[in-house]
Amino acid sequence: MKLASVLSTLIALLIGVAGGYFIGQQGDGDQDAGAKKAKAGETSGPGIGSLAGTSKSSSKGSKNTNSPSEGAGNNLITEAKKLMRSGDVSEAMKMILNSPGSIGRMEALLDFVKELDSDGVELALAEIRTMGRGGDMFMSMSLLMSRYAEIDPEKALEFVGKSSGMERGMGTSSILRTWASKDPKAAADHISKNMLKEGGDNWTMRRTAASVASEWAKQDTNAALAWANGLPDGVKGDALSNIIEQITTDDPLKAAEVAMGFEGEQQERSLRTIADQWSRSEPQEALKWAEALTGEGRVGVMEEALENLVRKDAESAVAYLDKMEASERDSIMKEVVEQWARNGEEATAEAAKWVASQDDGKGKVDATGEVVGQWMRSDPEAASEWLGAQPAGDARDRGVASLLRDRSVREDPSAAVAWADTISNEEMRGEQVERSTRSWLASDRAAALEYLETSESLSAEQKTKLIELPPEQLRRGSGGDQRFGRGRRPF
Repeated sequence: MKLASVLSTLIALLIGVAGGYFIGQQGDGDQDAGAKKAKAGETSGPGIGSLAGTSKSSSKGSKNTNSPSEGAGNNLITEAKKLMRSGDVSEAMKMILNSPGSIGRMEALLDFVKELDSDGVELALAEIRTMGRGGDMFMSMSLLMSRYAEIDPEKALEFVGKSSGMERGMGTSSILRTWASKDPKAAADHISKNMLKEGGDNWTMRRTAASVASEWAKQDTNAALAWANGLPDGVKGDALSNIIEQITTDDPLKAAEVAMGFEGEQQERSLRTIADQWSRSEPQEALKWAEALTGEGRVGVMEEALENLVRKDAESAVAYLDKMEASERDSIMKEVVEQWARNGEEATAEAAKWVASQDDGKGKVDATGEVVGQWMRSDPEAASEWLGAQPAGDARDRGVASLLRDRSVREDPSAAVAWADTISNEEMRGEQVERSTRSWLASDRAAALEYLETSESLSAEQKTKLIELPPEQLRRGSGGDQRFGRGRRPF
């Protein structure tokens, strides 16, 4: 296996299985891509006693790259297999996972896991359980469970069913995804007959059903759709979205035709999925299609296409935005500006200039907050200078609130208070000044008290409350650091 394939497989597994377990609703496409890539590295060999074949293929691929990292990985594989042959699978796993060099470690892990039998997988998992949660643990567990599924998916599910928490959730998803790549109907039947009847973790069921649906759609779209449509409402959404995403890969218009057969929220969600995926490669075509749609979800679908267009061609995206009706533009301006501002400092400055040129309204307010937030991460001085030059009003207020959330400003509470004092909305100004003054009292009480004596942004009641707060209720860990943050003061 070539190094690029190794890395793609492992990274996809890590993102699609482990990362999603903690984040929740991540993009289904990442998991599907991970499953697809993992499939290329799967084997069905007899297990630990059969060492010929798989490792040779991997080694051959490694030699072609002439990579020092891969050479180190091959040495690691050799030593790990010696331990495996002697029956010490746990020690072999420990050697791999404790070895330096992430590339060699990844390659060795994949090559090693491919040759384990069911007993070897269980021994390796026992070693994994001793690890702290991290990338190597997630990656290893996913690979091991996938390997177990190759050997005997039903036995693998029985094994993981005795576990709990993360291991059970991740393991079940990995096993059923691998099973589905070979026999999607059998994997789907297991979900319907067992997991759904047992109830339990809804997230696990949703994500597992989605993975199986995606694998099935690669082989038989109609059968996958029929199964997914029969799932309970709380589970079917992710499954249908993954099927739509898979269809979009080959034929976006066919995916749109299928999506139009859905109702309500599922239809809108699916159409947005199509727009997002299609516009990553053909943004103009996707936008033209989205524009022709009718219904309440049309603007949201256009938003997805414009977000990807602005990444590739900001000039065209902005020109399109300028031609939109004000109400439609206002509803999507924030998200489009967010993506635009991520294209680099120059793009952020251009985005800010465009936002400033817009008429007052919700769109400008939201977009100002977004562009300031993005800009503060790359060039806080430029962001604060631009914001300080904006006219008073709701848009500037939102920008100040966004600026005050940046760490560089929070580290200088006196500057934070100075910014908060410029907010025109009385209620917002009082809230932001009070919050920043709490931090100031914790870091430099004398200066903060001096400010409170003359402040017109806080009521007498607010001042008294702040002054009487005990130290433990002020900002934690503020210490006595009174250095200026990176952002400029508003004067």
